[in-house]
Formats: sequence, C-alpha cells, structure tokens
Amino acid sequence: MVDLPDHIRARCGELGDGVLYAIKTLARQLAEDPRLGERAGRLGLYVATIDGDAFDACPPLIVRYAYGPPLLDADRVEIRGIEASGPLPDTSEPAAPPAQPDPRIEQIAARQVSEAWRRIVSWLEQHAPATHGALLPGASTDEIVALEQALGLRIPAELRALWLLCAGGKDTAGAALMPDTGWALMPLDTVVSVYRRHREHQRDLQAQQGFEEATVWKPSWIPFCSWSVTDTSYGLFLDAETGMIGHWDDTSVRTLGDQTLSMLLEEMADKLEHPQLATGYLPGLIGGRLVWGPPLAADEAAMWQQFTG
Repeated sequence: MVDLPDHIRARCGELGDGVLYAIKTLARQLAEDPRLGERAGRLGLYVATIDGDAFDACPPLIVRYAYGPPLLDADRVEIRGIEASGPLPDTSEPAAPPAQPDPRIEQIAARQVSEAWRRIVSWLEQHAPATHGALLPGASTDEIVALEQALGLRIPAELRALWLLCAGGKDTAGAALMPDTGWALMPLDTVVSVYRRHREHQRDLQAQQGFEEATVWKPSWIPFCSWSVTDTSYGLFLDAETGMIGHWDDTSVRTLGDQTLSMLLEEMADKLEHPQLATGYLPGLIGGRLVWGPPLAADEAAMWQQFTG
C-alpha cells in the first residue's frame, strides 16, 4: 500500500501539471518494489528520483518516502516529500524580472567591508602575527562564480568583497579571530559542504514531519564563520535576502540578528584600534595570536594579556 497524503497531492499541483501523474506512476512501482529508492541515512527513509523528460509538464524530481517499521506498519509506503531538482515547467505568463540590487548601495557596502578588513589585517600584522599568518589569500572572481554555482544563489556584495580579500583561514589555533568568542573564517570548500549539509537536514526534516513549513536552514543563508576551521557545529551565516548575520548551533536553533557584515567588521576594527573604548569581549593576545576575552578556560586565562594599545 502506498499513501499519497493530501499535502503531497497539493505539492504536486505546485510543481507542475504532470507531477501528480509521475508520482502516481512511481507509487505503482513502489507498491511492487518498496526498496526501489536509496536509503536516506535514517532507518525506514528512502529517496527516489524521477526523470522529468519522461513526463509532460514535470520537472526532474527528488521523492522522499518512508517504508515499513519503525515509522510505518509493515509493507506500508508513504510519500513524505517532493522536491524539484531542476527548473519547473513554464506554464504561466512571463513574469516581471526580479528587482535587482542597487549597484550604488552594493558598491558602498563592498567598500565598507574592504576598508574595515584592511584595518583588521593591518592590526593583525603588527600585533598578532600568528593570527595574520592563519589567513588564506583572497579568492579569484572565477572561484566566487564557481561558489555561486555550487550554492545556486548570488553572493551578496559584502561577502563577495570579504572573500576577494580573504578566502577563509588555515586549520590552526590562530584562525579563530572574529568576535565575540573567536569565530574562524571558513574556507570556501567548507562553505559549500556546510551549506549542503544544512540544506539536506532541511529536506530530511520536511520528509520526516511531512510538511514544507519546517525551517532549519533557508536557501538564502550563507555560512561564513564557524567555531573553528574544522568544527562547524556552531557558526555564523549571512542572510542573502536581508543582509543580516545569523547564528546556528548544534541543535536546530537559528537566530537572525540585526547586524550586517560591514557593521561586524567595522566594530571589530574599532575594538582593535581603540581597545580603551571597547565593551563586551575585549581583544587580547596569547603567543602572538588574537584571543577575545577574558577567556573562560583557566589555562588560556592564565596566559591571556589584554591589549590596551
């Protein structure tokens, strides 16, 4: 028995006129062979694909379904999620082109990021050579374009400006440089892998819970900082739609703040250059690397020297 819940039927209508027929065809195949798809990493969950070229008015599809215990009764199959893996059929009137970002505003934002970052790098070169040495060179324009293609979205001007100057950090203790607790800039390949991991988690959650509204990671959220270069269980992301920075942790907690990337970097540069005016986490040094503190760990606290200018 293969169940097609009402929300799945409604989703079919959203994706194209031929999608419901394609899903019903797959359902007949699953009734004969429930293990037609591939395991989705969780007990009883599977993923199957549908070639859109085989059906009229149907894009290529990724279909997630559950089969048998522990989620369902024995021999029962339930379609739990459908996602287009290619462009949807164009069955509507030509739509107006989406609003393009104002190039003047983007230019100002990029300049603010670049100027703040150069102030930070100048301070690091003079006072924290270990942290300065952990910075990777800037990415090329071609690398940014490849990143956009991998993520399937446009990189905002602020983040593009930063990555053109510094494409992440090396896997060393000195890489933890961003306030408040010492975030490390992700290398671009890590950005892609973390983004894909969170988006896959999003799809799994929707398939398990059976509704599209479950949100743990929006497509517009671009990760750029993490707890360390290799520990990405916590981190910061930039919302490409709003320009605001958000935070994620190792649960499903996501918090979107009210600070842009240029604001974050300008505040960091101000704290480094004028530490006597700084509040909250303060800049300090341990063995030639920048450490925001005072540190909570006793061993680091014993070595930490607050920078006073």
